Amino acid sequence: MTVPEKLKPYTHLVDFLADFLGENTEVVLHDMTDFHQSVVAIRNGHISGRSVGAPLTDYALELMRSGTYKERDYQANYKGVSPAGHELRSATYYIKDDDGKLLGMLCMNLDCRKLNDARRVLDSLIDAGCVSDKTVPVQENFNIDVNDLVRNNIKSIYPGGDEDFAKLSKEQKIDLVRRLEDMGTFMVKGAVWHVAEILGVSVSTVYRYLGNIKKDNEHNLAN
Repeated sequence: MTVPEKLKPYTHLVDFLADFLGENTEVVLHDMTDFHQSVVAIRNGHISGRSVGAPLTDYALELMRSGTYKERDYQANYKGVSPAGHELRSATYYIKDDDGKLLGMLCMNLDCRKLNDARRVLDSLIDAGCVSDKTVPVQENFNIDVNDLVRNNIKSIYPGGDEDFAKLSKEQKIDLVRRLEDMGTFMVKGAVWHVAEILGVSVSTVYRYLGNIKKDNEHNLAN
């Protein structure tokens, strides 16, 4: 797929970092102008199961939604979880233009399995206990499609996962939509349709909920 001109220099960094860090570190270049096919370059994609053309992750959407990238140049040492359930240690560098607009992201995801195995062996030998974890308490899920993204975000709101969301009251459904909106879920094309199906309502109803939520937010800001 076509790499935007301003991101092309970073494709060389993808190869450089992957060659230096080795096969246990995934290096990914995201185009932030296309959430649906965000990944424009990747090495060691076996770690997250992604390839060129994969969509943005839930954590990246939250960064966009919250505007975190405006306050810093990078985010380092946060936790991720691979589709296979392996712990990852991750970092993201924000690629911005002269006006501070986010153009892309250069991300690294280290598969910690071998390091954790080595730590367990050392702990058993020296009886030192667990090494304290000083990483930022963030968890990122590497979703493959919009349906997975929506369901993973709902699961983070309702961890039990056994709820029949169609039976929720109108107020509960609006609250769920509000929290999904806060997570940046609806920035991805097709998310509204999947949420409507899960809640047992029409697409127009979800759009009405979102419209009312926007009005409430504007009213609260005005006050």
